[in-house]
Amino acid sequence: MAHPFVWFDNVGSDRSRTTEFLSQTFGWTDQDIGPMTFLFDGADAPFAATCDAVDGITGWVPYIEVDRLEDAVAQARTHGATVIAENLEGPAGIATFIRDPGGAPMALWKRASGE
Repeated sequence: MAHPFVWFDNVGSDRSRTTEFLSQTFGWTDQDIGPMTFLFDGADAPFAATCDAVDGITGWVPYIEVDRLEDAVAQARTHGATVIAENLEGPAGIATFIRDPGGAPMALWKRASGE
């Protein structure tokens, strides 16, 4: 299976200001669900979210869907990634945030059963 980007979080220190900026600048609509605010581009399903601060992460974080999270994390570590935060449960699955050898953050994500 190819591993495309399937989701994007915008992580920062002021979620409400970021959400307002994105909505006003790009016309995206939003829905606050508590720990994050979903972003919509006119479709029925959200494509991204703004999120509260996470230690060691700022900016856009792409999510890569994987079949087996533990194996994907091990493979990423083997190739030089460092783990920022492991096994974070969200509304649609579980993710581990990593930093690639060049310093960019990304999330390896396993879809929840039934999604």
